[in-house]
Amino acid sequence: MGAFDAVPNIRLPDDTNPEEAAKFRKKWRWEEHEIVILKGSYTTADQEQVENAGGAMKGEGKKGRPDMRIGSSRRKLLEVMIRDWTFAMNGRRVEVSARAIENLPSNYRTPILECIDEIAEPMSEEEQEDFLHSSNGHMKELSDEESPFPMNA
Repeated sequence: MGAFDAVPNIRLPDDTNPEEAAKFRKKWRWEEHEIVILKGSYTTADQEQVENAGGAMKGEGKKGRPDMRIGSSRRKLLEVMIRDWTFAMNGRRVEVSARAIENLPSNYRTPILECIDEIAEPMSEEEQEDFLHSSNGHMKELSDEESPFPMNA
């Protein structure tokens, strides 16, 4: 799959495996009809929104210092990644909104965030190095011949 190929949404739980979906619902105390639909990929724009929500500068000029808000970034992550759901209150469907997300109980928030963390998981250092060395489009042998700064193996 290429970098810009469309990635399908993810359904949590995945009812294509009824046994696993039933275990999930039992463990997290979700009702039979409840599903959340998440974006299948975490983009740079999504990351920017989440990181901007999680931090700011406090103070001005040289007296400014970072102000980190981890809780805000986790909530923003939910807002950015949740596309839809079948959650209801008193039998009526609740629309996905920042206000509704803010009121999600932990037995909903926790498994949703766990799934999002898998989607948004960064590459390991080894994966990053492998990717960076192969992504520049140069062949080491040719680059070393042309460059006064040979690439490390």
